Amino acid sequence: MYRVMLIDDDVPMLKVLKQMIDWEANNLQIVGTTYSSVKAMHMFEEVQPDILITDIGLPQKNGIELANTFTSMKPDIRVIFLTCHEDFHFAQQAVKLKADDYLIKDQLTAEQLEKSLEKSVTILKSRTGLIRWKSSNYNSQLFRQDLLKRVIDRAPTEMTMAYASQIGISWNYPWFLLGVVNVQFSSFDQRYKQSEYSLIMYAIYNIALELAESCEGVTPFLEKDNITILYNFRMNLAQNEILHFNNFLEQLRSQCVHFLKIQLSVVTVTDKMELDSIGSVYQQMMQNKIEFYEGSDYTVADASRNAVLMFQPAPQGFLNSCISQLEQAVIKHDLDSIRSTLLEIVENARELMLDPGDFARELSFMLRGIELMFSNLKFEEDLFQYLTLSRTLSDSMELVERKLIQIMESRDIQGANATQEPKLQVIQQYIEQHLADNITSIDMARYLFLNPSYFSRYFKRMTGVTFTDYVHQYKMKLATRMLKMSNQNLESMAIGLGYSDRTYFSKVFKKYVGLTPSEYKAKHSARK
Repeated sequence: MYRVMLIDDDVPMLKVLKQMIDWEANNLQIVGTTYSSVKAMHMFEEVQPDILITDIGLPQKNGIELANTFTSMKPDIRVIFLTCHEDFHFAQQAVKLKADDYLIKDQLTAEQLEKSLEKSVTILKSRTGLIRWKSSNYNSQLFRQDLLKRVIDRAPTEMTMAYASQIGISWNYPWFLLGVVNVQFSSFDQRYKQSEYSLIMYAIYNIALELAESCEGVTPFLEKDNITILYNFRMNLAQNEILHFNNFLEQLRSQCVHFLKIQLSVVTVTDKMELDSIGSVYQQMMQNKIEFYEGSDYTVADASRNAVLMFQPAPQGFLNSCISQLEQAVIKHDLDSIRSTLLEIVENARELMLDPGDFARELSFMLRGIELMFSNLKFEEDLFQYLTLSRTLSDSMELVERKLIQIMESRDIQGANATQEPKLQVIQQYIEQHLADNITSIDMARYLFLNPSYFSRYFKRMTGVTFTDYVHQYKMKLATRMLKMSNQNLESMAIGLGYSDRTYFSKVFKKYVGLTPSEYKAKHSARK
């Protein structure tokens, strides 16, 4: 019997996987399940699985990193990835990861799961043609990350140069240019889920590595939220180093549009720097989002200007008047008014030079309030993470406009569904009657005497969201009312809403509401 380990930070998804097939009948045994990548590291050593099924979008250590680590520990382990997006093949072309399969959560059927597992078992049985992940590639990435850290920390130049040489990077010249590449989330959001963000960054990094092979002096680095690129060059009258570097960045943009269908935001420092001066410039760029009010293609010709750039904290309640205008526009289905109000917000933000982090938090809180007021159906939560990560004002506001349009259109959809889809009322009644239970789509399908796979597709088509997201949002709306109207403690509230403990309840609450229960209660009390 082959041993299987399941990893997904969505606890109900783990339950669905365990219920979906008869594991023993397929000669398989689930030896470990966890929602935590940290716990997965310890569990792997204990249970030594033959097959790993893991979500890609895990916090702390993502599924790609886990698979790399586990295959270096046990090279013959089989890997099956879970992903949220049906157009994942765009990323696969660029990522070039080797796994037995990629399964799309929202469309997953028992037959698909069994077929993928059968493929893994066949490889395990044959022990031939094994697809092995080369740990050397993983180590190469770690070495590069260590090198960049030395540059940022301003380690002695000679030691840093020597380390670069040891890991196969030739920096033979005294001068450097710096580029920082980020995703424009208004394009990313149209094709991918937030859980796939780290994978897309890995894909961009792979593209940059391939391009760098034919571009002397260019060294890409994969960071958590960006791709950092250093260009080492010598002064040469026969070559324009800035043009050479910009050509590389333009090729990178073009390849990402072609393979991944996403746009990039690029900040380039064309002020030539010595190695020991790069760290301070880089840190200023990352901390200050210097390009926020400038656009997606921003060039810094004088690196010293970073030090004098100052943002102002967002004044308390500066969006209050705009919130009421947007609420009225949503009610009236007035897109022109939505856009004019958002333009007013943009002009105020520019004039005040608001701190991007403060601005993103205020936008998120504004949107959550409007959404809770008007929308009974939960759209993707990813947007609020994107607002935090977004590096430009234009990108942020395009995300906000799209969210408001979704809320506005959802009101029409809900009105139509109320009469066209009577089963939704039955589903809501079932959820109300089982608030203290951990309900899955399989439980609901059985209640309705439907095939689980059919029910999942039917529900997604009817509501626009997965059943798990719908249940979580339904319960979180109840939780917000309970926090406003009662003094019930979090432990009893969590149990009453079907969550195993206070920690997991708080995690889900923050995902769907944007604040922890304590923060939400405190903010609500402060407004009274």
